[in-house]
Amino acid sequence: MRQETTSPHRAAYMQAMVDLAFERDYEEVTIEEIAARAGGTVEDFEAAFGSKEDCALTLVEEGWVENMRLVRGAFDAEERWPDSLRAAAYAHARWLVENPRLAHFGINELLRAGEKANVLREQIINSYLEMVEAGREFAEAPDSVPASTAESVVGAIAGLMARNSERSEPRDPVAAVPEMMYLAVRPYLGEEAARRELTIPPPND
Repeated sequence: MRQETTSPHRAAYMQAMVDLAFERDYEEVTIEEIAARAGGTVEDFEAAFGSKEDCALTLVEEGWVENMRLVRGAFDAEERWPDSLRAAAYAHARWLVENPRLAHFGINELLRAGEKANVLREQIINSYLEMVEAGREFAEAPDSVPASTAESVVGAIAGLMARNSERSEPRDPVAAVPEMMYLAVRPYLGEEAARRELTIPPPND
């Protein structure tokens, strides 16, 4: 990513991109529209970011850093898995609730934001794979758990989140955590432990 210059409209450009991409497809959004929405100019935008893709990458990368700070902090605060994964899942769900448009941009629009975005997306996915795969250490027979388990779990959870967001009345991400935990715990700890996840209430904080 190119070196950015300081612009008083930097944050406004990123917010304008998020809002415009929420209103219609990312690919249809132009730099001219972003600059106008933010109260800046095309020249200033290009000096700050260089391109629409670089702005998108900066936006998602900064959002991801904040998301990971909260999620990984919650994960590391618990000594055992799946308590650690559950804490991380609730931290992530609450971040989604607090940042719905940025989450929409990152989950949906970044998929079409170019090759450099693919690299960033892989980094994000790998961070979540690591937290899921930590369950192998607590499995009764770790070697019997297929190597691809974490990828399958993350894929299933991503599919669940996508279906929830496409409902006529989108489901609260926090309410979906027990079902996501069931999907994550079952391959590592078995059906009984997975079913317990469906009955554990969210933390109070």
